[in-house]
Amino acid sequence: MKIDALAVPSGVEADLATRALAKARARAFGEFVREIPFAAALLDRDLTLVAVSREWALQGIAASLSIGDDAGAGGLVASEDAGVLLTCAEAGIAFSRYLPTLGDDGVQRVWRTEFSACLDGDEPYAVMITARDVTGYAESVLRAERDQQRLKMALELDDLLVREYDLRTGEIYFSGTAPELQRYCVFDKDPLEIVHPDDRQRCADAVATRKIGEARVFEFRLNRDDDVETWVRSVGKVFVGADGKPEKLVNLFKDITDRRRQTEAIETLAFKDPLTGLPNRALFQHRFQEAVTASETLGEVFGLIMIDVDHFKDINDTLGHDAGDALLKRLAGMLQHAFRSNDTVARLGGDEFAVILRGLRGEADMTRPIEKLQELLRRPIEHGGRSFTASASIGAALHGDPDADPAHMIKNADIALYRAKEAGRNRSIVFEPSMRSEVERRLELLRDVRAALAENEFTLFYQPVVDIREHRVAGFEALMRWIHPEQGVLTPTRFMPAFEDQDLSLKLGDVAFEAALKQMRQWLDQGVEFGRVAVNISSAQFRSGRLAEEIQERLARWNVPCERLTIEVTENVYMGWGSDLVSETVRRLHEAGVMIALDDFGTGYASLANLRQFPIDRLKIDKSFVQNAEDEAIVKAVITLGTSMGMKVVAEGVEDAEQLAALARYGCDQIQGYHFGRPMPADAVAGFLKGFGSSARP
Repeated sequence: MKIDALAVPSGVEADLATRALAKARARAFGEFVREIPFAAALLDRDLTLVAVSREWALQGIAASLSIGDDAGAGGLVASEDAGVLLTCAEAGIAFSRYLPTLGDDGVQRVWRTEFSACLDGDEPYAVMITARDVTGYAESVLRAERDQQRLKMALELDDLLVREYDLRTGEIYFSGTAPELQRYCVFDKDPLEIVHPDDRQRCADAVATRKIGEARVFEFRLNRDDDVETWVRSVGKVFVGADGKPEKLVNLFKDITDRRRQTEAIETLAFKDPLTGLPNRALFQHRFQEAVTASETLGEVFGLIMIDVDHFKDINDTLGHDAGDALLKRLAGMLQHAFRSNDTVARLGGDEFAVILRGLRGEADMTRPIEKLQELLRRPIEHGGRSFTASASIGAALHGDPDADPAHMIKNADIALYRAKEAGRNRSIVFEPSMRSEVERRLELLRDVRAALAENEFTLFYQPVVDIREHRVAGFEALMRWIHPEQGVLTPTRFMPAFEDQDLSLKLGDVAFEAALKQMRQWLDQGVEFGRVAVNISSAQFRSGRLAEEIQERLARWNVPCERLTIEVTENVYMGWGSDLVSETVRRLHEAGVMIALDDFGTGYASLANLRQFPIDRLKIDKSFVQNAEDEAIVKAVITLGTSMGMKVVAEGVEDAEQLAALARYGCDQIQGYHFGRPMPADAVAGFLKGFGSSARP
């Protein structure tokens, strides 16, 4: 359940909203209560029954402990205790009582019922009730209660331990029937010695504010030498002597470990991520609001870090969801190891994580653990007999300006995270105010691209690919253009961020492919010998796993032969996540007759081994090498490499006769560039072919 901590209503609306939220949470816990293996019931804050466990009915107490809209809670408490139950629901104060019942078999039994509030922070949202059959014990206790009022407190707590500490002599006296508890409630000098170190300061602060003669309730873990977690509830009171000075400290202890675990189990359902055990989005937002409040009231500096796993979908698609889950759990452990124990490390959903760091002195306190996390991420992950590595993009924001609005922290960290992705992933970036305007421009562009897609403003231009030796047009590359209603014809460099958005990349790719096939069909019908048409394929299009089938189905639908199509794939797509899937897809297309071109060769990470592994017909040299005279050796090497492996080599970006002559001397097969023709609209292709003097052929 998501809690919006930043939008809180006021007045009556706030109370109604709080109660509605409490009811919703209580209903959400109903299924949990129904499965509890002991007699238990759950009331919402208005004392309406939400759920009971199976054991509740099996023990035969359902009729005696009736709860409902008609009966209210009347079957659970005596009329004089109704106010105490209301206090439990409203203020979270627990209580217990004994309830005698008469069963269908005529046997009288006594049940001990305990009422505990379920809390969201300090705010109760439900009442948990447990019942135990204490017939034999209760009969003797109830008899003693009538005779000895001084045992009233002890009767309210079974397995009670009473400790009296003489403040003048230092002697300690125990009474009760809890020897295991007594063993760990002994101390030498300071009563707080029995408190676990992690809880000691909290208890010390409460003791310091206690007044003489005032009873104070504490809940803490015992400081046990065997490290067994034991929670106790203690009621402590200092009594004064006849001289008005403190005389003795009396504590009553009860082991509440089981109850505490039940409460933690309920809280885990609401506030913990089931896969990693980290706080979930709801608890993250609660902790974030606490940090904001501390910043506003105390001037505390805090930081926020947003983390996304790079190419997580590809990990799931190629290695399986079990590998993805293993990675998320491993990352959760890395985050807990890299950051402080009091930092809030949360999983927001999917592969999104966040960290709240409070009490910072400066940016360095935030960047140091980030560097440690990145170092941990470089270690390989073993899963299912396979080893793989992962990286993460990290965005961070620091709140140290008392005049700034800390509510913008989440947006700022998200902006920095986007910049980390845009810069190539596997890096961390700290937010700077200048980044906000850049992201806003990008979001505006993406909105415009979506609108342009709806208005069919995207089309294809075609640039000729010329065979040098035969002096003929071997085909065309389809290049996307945006016919902007105000700015005219825009090239992809003007809307490149759209290709980085997976959804838009898929839509643009689909538009380009359909337009190319439709145009090829028209040219075939018109007798235009265009040769082959090359269409660029993005990594997003490969992710469906059905790209080979989809392309062949579309070719068949448009009745375009496979031999007329070339698909161009960049090195980074071949080498990125899912390279096995890409390789299998292009292999199947190659076998069907589709030509495969490796685009922008030399700008990525392809090696000779990769060229041998993948079915590649065309090797395209990136124009950055062709247009730089200093890269002559690289161009020669690529042409020699491609020729030796039986591939045609295509040089991009050829703009003048000098470049053409040099490429011809090096043995280049085909060229593409402004020297022979700029990208042109489809209706100009037939005239270009006629004017070139040599028809294209596949």
